[in-house]
Amino acid sequence: ILKEGKIKKFVNQVYERTFSGEEAVRRGQKVYYVTERAVFRRTASHDVIELIEIAPGVDLQKDVLDQMEFEPVISPNLKQMDERIFRHEKMEIELFGSLKDRVTYHEKDHVIFIDLTGISLASEDEVRWLGRSLDLILKPITKERGPVDAIVNYDGFDCKSGLEEAYADAVEALSSRHYKSVKRYSFNAFRRAKLKTMAKVEALNAKSLFREWDEDNTGSLSPLQLREGVRENFGIQLKQAELDALCKDGVTLRNFTDILLEVMSKFE
Repeated sequence: ILKEGKIKKFVNQVYERTFSGEEAVRRGQKVYYVTERAVFRRTASHDVIELIEIAPGVDLQKDVLDQMEFEPVISPNLKQMDERIFRHEKMEIELFGSLKDRVTYHEKDHVIFIDLTGISLASEDEVRWLGRSLDLILKPITKERGPVDAIVNYDGFDCKSGLEEAYADAVEALSSRHYKSVKRYSFNAFRRAKLKTMAKVEALNAKSLFREWDEDNTGSLSPLQLREGVRENFGIQLKQAELDALCKDGVTLRNFTDILLEVMSKFE
């Protein structure tokens, strides 16, 4: 940083409000503020924003805190921003985020759920990337236990005209190597199939799940934590009205199991 700007960006008062982080958090949304020096987030755990990442080579006090009109909470797990962001060469990031986050394996039933929502393949390179990435994820599972039953969500998935044959070849390769059976659904049917399989699990360890979602160890879940936990574990996207109803009396370990059962009952 050769020279500081004349106008501070993080101030106590603004002339005009076009977005309210506080209101967004109340609605259960994730809120991040990303600058070239640091990354902040706004959660229900604090009244001010929390500093969670800092750019490499930046002085925390001089280059960040002294340039703010208020003091943020500093995360105990403060991390360094990815150095690739500041380099001239390509970052070599994965397309569409990490595919690992889109794949859920249920060991008890030997069923794998693959969520391809919103993925749009525009070139043969992207088709090969998808096939290769799924192959790497599936290989250790099928090597140990044999072919799996696969359920694939194709809601919002698109493959550019002219790539149909290449995509069909990639799917056939995955099927022959890893799938015992495969079912393809739109989102709602995919969600129901996922819940049906999860219902076969004999006992849900609610205490363990609650502690996993309670990242701040406060003993209660915020609307955001509940919404994200339900989405990531059960594939259910709660509407705001549903979220408000579930959280009206707070979400603690005492009522957590009842809330989960209520969520599941809505999507049977």
